[in-house]
Amino acid sequence: MPRVVGIDHLVLSVGDFARSQDFYDKLLVFLGFKRKYDYAEMTGWSKTLFWIAAADAQGRKHKYRKGDIGFHHYAFELASRDDVDALGAFLDENGMTVLDPPGEYYGRNYYAVYFADPDGMKLEAMIWAPPKARAKSASRSGSKSKRKASAKRKARAARRG
Repeated sequence: MPRVVGIDHLVLSVGDFARSQDFYDKLLVFLGFKRKYDYAEMTGWSKTLFWIAAADAQGRKHKYRKGDIGFHHYAFELASRDDVDALGAFLDENGMTVLDPPGEYYGRNYYAVYFADPDGMKLEAMIWAPPKARAKSASRSGSKSKRKASAKRKARAARRG
């Protein structure tokens, strides 16, 4: 039986090609993509191939509306919460539309930033990762660890009899 081995590419139709090309070039290069293909009305960046294409004349007659049949949003999985924060800062520095700032959503283990492209299409960058553990003072945590280790040794010795 055939099995999908990955996503080869994604294509978004955009209203103003030059404006969107500038937006996605900044964003995707910041995220580690490289521009790989350039055509008159299509540009593609590598990782998973992420393309934008000029919408046709009929498509440009109306704005994108999340909730219509079709594209809802695209989520980039990042490597760390720090990367999500760095992207949030990048979006702010570049005057890009942040819908929901970096933070925990859907519980403590889901950390994301939500933003929109020039046509209002929703994008997300996220990671499934618990928050970092708070640093304890070295003397408290060190002595507590030693007490636990000592208790474990005593329990093993008692079981051996």
